[in-house]
Amino acid sequence: MDIFFYGGLAVTGFGAGMLGALLGLGGGVFVVPALVLAFGLPTLTAVGTSNVAVVATSTAGASTYVRSRLTNIRLALVLLVSTTLAALLSSLVASFLPAQVLSVLFAVVLIYTAFTMLRGRRPTPPAFDPEDKGDGTSARLDLDAAYYDLASDKVEIYRPRRVRTGTAISALAGVIAGLLGVGGGIVQMPVMNLLMSVPIKAATGTSNFMVGITATSAAFVRYANGDIDPRIAVPVALFVFLGARVGAWLVPRTPSATLRRIFGYVALGIALLMLLQGLGIYQPPGR
Repeated sequence: MDIFFYGGLAVTGFGAGMLGALLGLGGGVFVVPALVLAFGLPTLTAVGTSNVAVVATSTAGASTYVRSRLTNIRLALVLLVSTTLAALLSSLVASFLPAQVLSVLFAVVLIYTAFTMLRGRRPTPPAFDPEDKGDGTSARLDLDAAYYDLASDKVEIYRPRRVRTGTAISALAGVIAGLLGVGGGIVQMPVMNLLMSVPIKAATGTSNFMVGITATSAAFVRYANGDIDPRIAVPVALFVFLGARVGAWLVPRTPSATLRRIFGYVALGIALLMLLQGLGIYQPPGR
């Protein structure tokens, strides 16, 4: 480990934090493949480091997202019940799975999510109507929310739909978080946007809030298993935090369609590399 190694970790952390906060993914989706493919670290060590990085991303962006009302805290707390429980259980299972299985699973999830986002969202729901209770769950739990969109210069008012279905699928986000150390945002954000009709910027802010809590629970398990190396996790988390501050500042100022495209293309590129590594076609340096 020398200055070039830590310089690489700094660049990786800053970029992962910025993109993670910008897209509500927590940064782990970029940290894991970077540490495995570019630095040749064991997959479980990369996943453990990623858990710490996700917490840093969430912490850095939380104040900005809450202040700009992009975080729907009530919705986050509802979805976190199943997400956190699933993350704890799956993080215990991850230690018994081969690294190749984790890499392929990671790639499959990335490809699915990337194509879903690039294909575009569902038809825009009708204008907000206080009398439209949807499935009734949103109204009973008072999940209605609004925020001011700087990019479009208008106030967005929305009511989450299909809350019960979204809560059930959130368990999958927890599984992904526990197995892969990516915070669950890679599933959570598109679920809120495409299934629950939450505007993409609100989905980003809410997902950012959630991934920190999910990753914290998984990080304790990782640390107990010896999968977190402080010499790697600390510098990565520091620069992830700095990058996430920049990403959180950019979100309200970036058009929603641009956020969707950035996510889709970056995810596809990472998925391809992880799939090649999982299938044994590509071996990272040092392996």
